[in-house]
Amino acid sequence: MIKKSIRRAFPVIVACLLTLLFISPVLAAIAQPDNLSIEGIWVYENCRVNGDQLYLILEDIDYSVTGEPSDGADETYMVRLMDGGDTLQYTYPVAYHNDGYDMGVVALYFSPGDAPTWEGLYTLELLGNPFQDWEGGVPSESVTSPDFDLWQTADITTIKTLVASRIIWLANELEDDWGDDMVTTSDTGEDVLTAYAAGYFTNVIPYLSDIAQDIFPVGGYQPTEIVEPEIPPDTAGSDYSDELETNILGTPFDLTSLASNFGVSRGPLTAFLYYGCVAFALIMIARKMGSYKPVMMIGGFLMIIGSFVGVPLVVAILGGLAGLFMIGFAIFYKPSTA
Repeated sequence: MIKKSIRRAFPVIVACLLTLLFISPVLAAIAQPDNLSIEGIWVYENCRVNGDQLYLILEDIDYSVTGEPSDGADETYMVRLMDGGDTLQYTYPVAYHNDGYDMGVVALYFSPGDAPTWEGLYTLELLGNPFQDWEGGVPSESVTSPDFDLWQTADITTIKTLVASRIIWLANELEDDWGDDMVTTSDTGEDVLTAYAAGYFTNVIPYLSDIAQDIFPVGGYQPTEIVEPEIPPDTAGSDYSDELETNILGTPFDLTSLASNFGVSRGPLTAFLYYGCVAFALIMIARKMGSYKPVMMIGGFLMIIGSFVGVPLVVAILGGLAGLFMIGFAIFYKPSTA
């Protein structure tokens, strides 16, 4: 009777696992960019308070020939500062102009208590989101700290002036690339941001309205409070997915390097290996115990926790549903005794 029950349950297990093994690679892959580059990195110390640090990065994610992905750059790309294998901080491009593609600015801000060692040996990476599916592997570019364009420290007043000047310079660069008016002249003859540019930079650079008050247009976009970067409304639903994904970066479950060696994305590879191991484990348990109920219970639990080991969230949700079905099957199914 036990063997007969196992034979009945086994097709259910196999069907669930095969579905999860093959659904992830079917998801549309993101094309490689026509150009991916870090155009400049400027680091400032003592921007608001003594000991804080601000990293300004000018990047270019170009899809002018291939055509931009359907998702914005805030979902497909990220920037992170690495200390060896440790991520010190990460951020995403702001989907403001052209969904965040073309040239753009990103910023990393460290409070005094969190600031890394000044002029330490770090790596700044611009890379495709490793939890997306990519054609030909995850694209990436990196620059090590000896090649950063500037490390500038001075008193707070001086640094605020230098940061303001750099923002105006960056706005001019974006104006040339975007074709939008980013810099205008104030009544006193000073260069200031246009309302369009101010809306962009206050969402890119934390505390900008506190650090560089004089670059905002009088009578136009004038922040009345400190503005920190906001998540664009159309990506608010992906917060939990992003949290799960970024928590895995740099851990033993991060298979980004292995996936790049095979020219595939980390997500599908993780799903294939994880659910493949689950299938193997369940087969061994079934052979050892001779009962389908422990197999279904253990298998259901393992499928539910897939997202916590790097399986893409959409696949893990399907795995969770399949896992709940397997647990329910184990608890409520009563084999016929006839």
